[in-house]
Amino acid sequence: MPYRSRWSSVERAKRSILTLPQALHHAAHDYPGGATAIAAVDGQVNPATLNHKLSLTNRTHTPNINDLELVLDLTRDPRIVDAILHPIGWVGVDVSDLRETDTPQALLASLGDMLKREGELINQLTKALADDHLNCDELAEFEQLAERLVQDVFKLGAVVRRKHEEGRDRG
Repeated sequence: MPYRSRWSSVERAKRSILTLPQALHHAAHDYPGGATAIAAVDGQVNPATLNHKLSLTNRTHTPNINDLELVLDLTRDPRIVDAILHPIGWVGVDVSDLRETDTPQALLASLGDMLKREGELINQLTKALADDHLNCDELAEFEQLAERLVQDVFKLGAVVRRKHEEGRDRG
């Protein structure tokens, strides 16, 4: 019997790396006002058409490169970048939008929490691999956590470099 995920589509969107159509769908869905609002901001795209293109069940309309650019530009959703880069073994890191709350302390605390989750997952994976029973959810969660860990480490590096530069500017 094939494996059936215990996650809902919303849970899967949070805990695994998505396909590009799934990432675009969830990014638009999570954007305030959804695809309709994204189309309204653009002003050139018909809202109904964009909704159809981002639907996971509609096969007659598919997103094009302009739709990808529009959704990514407005949502800045990292799941889209993950969906594009993961299949070729790359990891994307956005350090263009460092916020005041992105302090070394806050990022270290975030990394600590993530490493705790990663540790719990590693224990679970160790047991699963010992009995040769690794399910799709465990693999998906591990892959997503591993990418987030790499991204946060690089973001921490950018924040530490920014702090260093600020210190040098003050003498």
